[in-house]
Amino acid sequence: MDLPTDTLSQKVGPESVGFYLSRATIVFRELLKQSLAESSLSEHIKPGMGNLMFALYEEDSLSKTELAQKLLLSKMTITRLVRDIEKQGLVKTVADENDGRATRVVLTPLAKRLEPEYQQLAHNLEKRIASRFTSKQLSDFRNHLKTLLASLEKETH
Repeated sequence: MDLPTDTLSQKVGPESVGFYLSRATIVFRELLKQSLAESSLSEHIKPGMGNLMFALYEEDSLSKTELAQKLLLSKMTITRLVRDIEKQGLVKTVADENDGRATRVVLTPLAKRLEPEYQQLAHNLEKRIASRFTSKQLSDFRNHLKTLLASLEKETH
């Protein structure tokens, strides 16, 4: 898809999409750190764990391959992430009963106990993100982010 000429001629810098995307990422990460620090979750949950944890809250006992597909991450990244979360005592890996070569990632009792507070923290962050958007704007924004992600991922593969 070709970009309109006026889009291409904009200067890179404080008014670029990249600038705002970068700033939003930084601010969101700080907000997440602050929210975790203010909760009882900070002892166990670290920024960067959420997507994997919420995928397992949605469906426990997924293989690393299934997690990689669901989260659009490489299997190597999933393996590192699982190892880090395992150190926190939130997941364990078990042999797959049907495939001896595969392992499944399973939530521990601790992770299950933390789920309600973790879900609430995530819900509160989503509310803060959405606070200045109408439902339609938020839906459009989500779709634009999906398009952006697909476009950027296409460029890296």
